Amino acid sequence: MKNINKLIYPIIYIIGLLILLGTSTNKYQWMQGMDKTIVQLPEDSSANTAIGMTVLTLILVIMQIIHCKFARSRLEKNAVIILAVLTSMVWAIKFS
Repeated sequence: MKNINKLIYPIIYIIGLLILLGTSTNKYQWMQGMDKTIVQLPEDSSANTAIGMTVLTLILVIMQIIHCKFARSRLEKNAVIILAVLTSMVWAIKFS
């Protein structure tokens, strides 16, 4: 069971981080890919994407905190803390 957790846990984290990186900040951003003449995008007033990505970021950081609590080596703990900070930085750059 521990071997499965050691494999699944990083996969879930990487998928979550890729979702965070791949999600656009404006739901109308796809329009610029269709028509290059669009300079001003419509205002996205719902902010559903930002809320969803905030929840995803919190889940990823909490996963890393739990992983840090159960990590045995100092190197593993440092790596987990760096990954949690990286996730927070990605969120801060994209969604704040």
